[in-house]
Amino acid sequence: MKIFDTTPKSGSPVRLKAFYTAMLRMARAWEKLAVHNGHVDWSDGMPTIVVEAAEGTGGGMDYSDFAFGFSIAGAVVTFQPGEIHHGTRAVITVGTVNKTITANLQYVWIEYTFGGSAVFAGPSTTMPVSTETVMKVWLACFNFADGVATVNLVGHIGNIEIPGAFG
Repeated sequence: MKIFDTTPKSGSPVRLKAFYTAMLRMARAWEKLAVHNGHVDWSDGMPTIVVEAAEGTGGGMDYSDFAFGFSIAGAVVTFQPGEIHHGTRAVITVGTVNKTITANLQYVWIEYTFGGSAVFAGPSTTMPVSTETVMKVWLACFNFADGVATVNLVGHIGNIEIPGAFG
């Protein structure tokens, strides 16, 4: 959608008619604003974009379809199994695990000791940081209110691939 019929030039005044037309086009764009898997609430002339969560997934996407994906039931987040591929080393499989979220901004991550094992870790309100011997891949960060966990941010979905040169 074009707001101006002719792109304004830097330093040149915008004619009143062109400005008025542009404002009407922007107003129409706001009025017609649509949100995939959500809606727009208008209050005092201000739009609020509302994304509607799909039941049990914490968002509009079913993350449980992926390796290291998850589903949410109340405060319990169930993570799917996944694999860690590290160069030519044997593939490490990490099984399904449940983690209970108890506070806002809690991270859950995979902790892989180079050449060793891997486990789910967290939840913790501290973002995981890798070291020289342990790689930490945070999967998601969750919010918690009224006994219910919701996804805040997704950090990683799918199997973890690490080039052989690392670790």
